[in-house]
Amino acid sequence: MRMITSDGIQLAYTDQGDGPVILLLAGYSGIKEEWQYQVTFLLQHGYRVITLDWRSHGASTRTAKHLRIMRLAADVQELLSVCQVTTATLVGHSMGASVIWAYLTIFGEQRVSRIVTIDESPKPLNDTYWQAGLNGLTWENFWVRLPYILRQPMTVAGISEPLRQELKTTRAVHPFDEALCRPLLGDHLQQDWRETCQSLTIPQLMIVGAASTMWQGDYTIICENNNNDVVRMPNAGHMPHMEQPDAVNAYLHTFISA
Repeated sequence: MRMITSDGIQLAYTDQGDGPVILLLAGYSGIKEEWQYQVTFLLQHGYRVITLDWRSHGASTRTAKHLRIMRLAADVQELLSVCQVTTATLVGHSMGASVIWAYLTIFGEQRVSRIVTIDESPKPLNDTYWQAGLNGLTWENFWVRLPYILRQPMTVAGISEPLRQELKTTRAVHPFDEALCRPLLGDHLQQDWRETCQSLTIPQLMIVGAASTMWQGDYTIICENNNNDVVRMPNAGHMPHMEQPDAVNAYLHTFISA
């Protein structure tokens, strides 16, 4: 399925099933097919499941236009309108979590019943007073390290061969242009969503890859309030939903159905 955004960009998405709505949002360079195991599980359990390819990702239009987190949040708002969704659970991995926090900052909680963020710090950039960002990333080395962010290990347990092959096939048809999208990565890594996390009045589940090498500190501490739950997954890296899909599915179902 396809939609046209208010700034003229064609985005690819899927919309399946009936029931409570769950929107699954991938990370930087990620594609909607990464959620294969979650989509299958959630449909079997009576949910309506929507997935999205970000602009310049997957089957969506390749463009340098408005590659910013705030614009991606607007794309989510427009997708919810196109799909006539009045309330949804938003699930975001990595940069997808950043987009969720941006969405809540801009548009509020009216359309969102709860959120799930997967292995993402609300502030990826470290400084004197914050040491729970991306491992070793500071303003001093930001622009030097930016082109190499995707080179670091993302998984610990690996992913299943069928999923690996599907992702490989899809990416061969829709290759990711790293140079084109680098401004989006730079914008994402400069965001600070700590205030948003602390002020949420809707439930938030933070799923953490306990063996993830991405982060140099425990970013969940700053997000602790009465509405937040934290799950730490042993032997999972930066992509728990692909490394340990059955466990993540169980956590999602328990949290969403509570």
